[in-house]
Amino acid sequence: MEEREGTKMKKIISLVILVMFLFSTACQVRTEDKGLAAGFKQPGHEARPRAYWNWLNGSVSLEGLTRDLEEAKDKGLAGLEIWDTEAMRNPDGFVPIGPPFLGPESVAAIHHAMKEARRLGLTLGLITSSGWNAGGSWVPPDMASKNLYYSTLVVSGPAKISQPLEFPEVPPACPKGEDGRPKWYLDVAVLAWPYTEDKLIPDVSKVINITDKVTNGQLVWEVPPGQWQIMRFVCTNNGQQLIAASPNSKGLFIDFLDPEATRFHFEYILNKIGLKKGANPDCPLKYLEVDSMELEEGIQWTPKFPHWFNKYNGYDPISWLPVLTGWTVKDKDTSARFIYDYKKTVSDLLIFSHYVTGSEVCAEYGLQLAGEAGGPGPPIWDSCPVDALKSLGNVDIPRGEFWIKNRHNIFLVKEIASASHIYGKKYVDAESWTTWLRWQNSPLVLKQLVDRAFCEGLNRITYHVFAHSPEEAGFPGRAYHAGVDLNPREVWWPKARPFMDYLARCCYMLQQGLFVADVAYYYGDKAPNFWPLYHNVPEKPLLEGLGEGYDYDVVNTDVILNRMSVKDGWIVLPDGMSYRLLVLPDERVMPLEVLIKLEKLVAGGATIIGPKPFDVPGLKDHEEQAARLRALANRMWGDCDGVSVKQNNYGRGQVIWGLTPRQWLLQNSIGPDFSSEIEEHNTHLDYIHRQVEDKDIYFIRNKSLTPISFWCVFRVKDKTPQLWDPLDGSIKPVFAHRKVTGGTSVWLNLPPAGSVFVVFSKKTLPSGPDWAVLSDGKYDSSFPLLEVQRVDKKSARVRVWQNGEYEVTGLKGLKKRIKVYSLPQPQTIEGEWTVEFDPKWGAPPSLKLPELISWTEHENEGVKYYSGPGFYVKSIDIPEEWLVSDKRLYLDLGEVHEVAEVFINGRSAGILWTLPFRTEITPFLKPGSNEVKIEVRNMWINRLCGDLLLPPEKRYCRTNIRSNWQLYPAGLLGPVRLLPALEMEVDFSDK
Repeated sequence: MEEREGTKMKKIISLVILVMFLFSTACQVRTEDKGLAAGFKQPGHEARPRAYWNWLNGSVSLEGLTRDLEEAKDKGLAGLEIWDTEAMRNPDGFVPIGPPFLGPESVAAIHHAMKEARRLGLTLGLITSSGWNAGGSWVPPDMASKNLYYSTLVVSGPAKISQPLEFPEVPPACPKGEDGRPKWYLDVAVLAWPYTEDKLIPDVSKVINITDKVTNGQLVWEVPPGQWQIMRFVCTNNGQQLIAASPNSKGLFIDFLDPEATRFHFEYILNKIGLKKGANPDCPLKYLEVDSMELEEGIQWTPKFPHWFNKYNGYDPISWLPVLTGWTVKDKDTSARFIYDYKKTVSDLLIFSHYVTGSEVCAEYGLQLAGEAGGPGPPIWDSCPVDALKSLGNVDIPRGEFWIKNRHNIFLVKEIASASHIYGKKYVDAESWTTWLRWQNSPLVLKQLVDRAFCEGLNRITYHVFAHSPEEAGFPGRAYHAGVDLNPREVWWPKARPFMDYLARCCYMLQQGLFVADVAYYYGDKAPNFWPLYHNVPEKPLLEGLGEGYDYDVVNTDVILNRMSVKDGWIVLPDGMSYRLLVLPDERVMPLEVLIKLEKLVAGGATIIGPKPFDVPGLKDHEEQAARLRALANRMWGDCDGVSVKQNNYGRGQVIWGLTPRQWLLQNSIGPDFSSEIEEHNTHLDYIHRQVEDKDIYFIRNKSLTPISFWCVFRVKDKTPQLWDPLDGSIKPVFAHRKVTGGTSVWLNLPPAGSVFVVFSKKTLPSGPDWAVLSDGKYDSSFPLLEVQRVDKKSARVRVWQNGEYEVTGLKGLKKRIKVYSLPQPQTIEGEWTVEFDPKWGAPPSLKLPELISWTEHENEGVKYYSGPGFYVKSIDIPEEWLVSDKRLYLDLGEVHEVAEVFINGRSAGILWTLPFRTEITPFLKPGSNEVKIEVRNMWINRLCGDLLLPPEKRYCRTNIRSNWQLYPAGLLGPVRLLPALEMEVDFSDK
């Protein structure tokens, strides 16, 4: 790569070696799938981004709602998700307090939004509360969130006692009656057992249920000899309130462990809006959404919990309640087994009561349920008690979230993608770009993050947030306390359409077909359970022992038991997903029913990797089940001990212990699905792979902020690659590719933070040219040397960017030399620029810049702190000989902060929002003088920073968000260059 740094070339440097497949432009049209290509170039509704539509404090204007929807449509969004919520940062009451959520005014606004969305062809979602998670002022105590509480008493016997039992202490927010007692409560049990200082109960039989000895809280009991611990267990409301509900919309959480509460709550909302049961295709409201689960800490309980526990586990939990208060029954192992059963019951009951039931209610009304049902877990939330994969698998649209520069590195995408893949869901959604950093994240920053999310499986974007802010609120206006603020009040919003189109093209492609993975990783059987278990994800989560270049899904017990089978040695799921092997967690505990299913899979031809299980979780019949598990494991693992013997053939399959999944794959000649030919380059690359019909779709991203040019190996054979560019929808042939041992190697050129789809199809095409540089000299690594534009049997058309002598080898091996020495050198546009500003944001109407600098470096404070559009104007002379038919001219802007649109002679040559800031301007030029106008837009943070120096009455910006703002570079920093290119026809005929 030394030459890439501009050092002297060696003689005859082969830049593109033997090309094995090649096609002309006409051939390209014939080989691309017209339906897939059409959808890529103009993505449809389902691929387009959506956004949380914050109705802060419930205060909206109908005119403003219409404007929001029209702007969303114009910028290429699919729709908005109505979210009535509190303006949690609201100094001086900047955001007025509006009506209660689902009151008459609120419903009228929702109906107005539905009418306008229908007119515009947009879809709407609705979050199932003001704030989150689910609840409202209409939730009565018997339907509200509950815990189990207890009071304690120690008595001595023998004696006959008659005394009141203290009512357990409950949270202050628990709804209470005039007598000070909770409005709703249920006495669950009164238990007694021998008291000991070490809190050890020798056997559960020592726990006596004396509930029948209590009447109206009065205990009458013949106490046996000795000291006795008495506990009164009461289920009542924990008083948990909606989080961030608008001021007039406060209310209780529903009881998430009660399916009747979920049904009551969802039907209340739908009936208030006026929806009827049955699908209505004309209704723009398509789904409801439930946000991340953040339950009140404590003992989770609901009146029917004992019934559900008994149904799931086969025994009554009541006698084991002392374990939930810190006592040990028999020993730590026995108590831990009960805790396992209890936590699994909480998870399964919550999933059934809330997510399954909520999805069913939505389906009855022709809607879907979107849900942040899988965490994040610790350390973000310690109160999300679910098996995340199972939880996500029971909503229609699984949703995660990823943040910008969060201290916990919140990036919950891979787990969501796995859930969608293993449960047969089309969409992998995410609350996107949540952040505390306001008005300081450019489209380039957003691209880097979302490209990572795409490589983890994201294929549907719901960004956070698009706050409703009426005109009278000013700029940047009303804002939610955490979010990316991508709405019509953003400085660069008028130029947002190409960015939205990029997102849509990526999502469209990543919604096609099926995800490709070699490994299914079983993350064990417990609750709560997340992936990764401890959430701190600064980089894409790789699977230990698998590493880069391979991909995987995480699976759970439910999927193994109910969805997994084996076919031709592959582990398969009913929706088409398949895996080469199943990897077990590094633990020795496994439910017996899981091992029984694994035995069936391995006997049928599956391969599993992992340690031999030794014990079962849970309490009921665990000794008998553990013996059966060990016997079956001994048969399956045989002599395989993970040290001296690492493989055992069983039935038609294999059990492996002591090899990593990567080692096993390589031993079986299964190389990485994607990698660079030079291993150290892999750290710069990331990918995801999907298959649709006979096509392989790879999305590749450059993780770095430097350009890269690598040979990259795709594990695809006998297929022809194309480059599909999501920035502009173009589809180009790949002339530089070759067969290699691991599949097909493709020469990739990616700009800083660049990305591309490499699409392989089964069309077999003639082998074609090689080309090399024959001249010594230096070249500019920031743009190409030579590009092949078209090839057929007799000729090739190439575009040359830099002077030199080249050798092109044609289809039949005939070599032709081309010499290019007349190409003008790249020309930096020097000298003075006129810059025009919008004076209402503090800058002068115009000024002269002798050289390009950041606005923040200008001596005029109005320019230094300016936020808004700046128009750089200059005339340039273009020689007539530069505009002949075989010449092309590009304008490279160099460094831009943050978005630019180029105008040549009054005509737009394109909006530029990511690196490289370069566009072709040939069609817009004329010989002689040409006016160049470059509109650059930055972000609000600079004007907000300047406003800190002004008294409130003289400030330019108006918003409810306060911060210690810092200046960001702004404007056009350049250098601005003209880059000429020459198109040449290379004749390969024998003449």
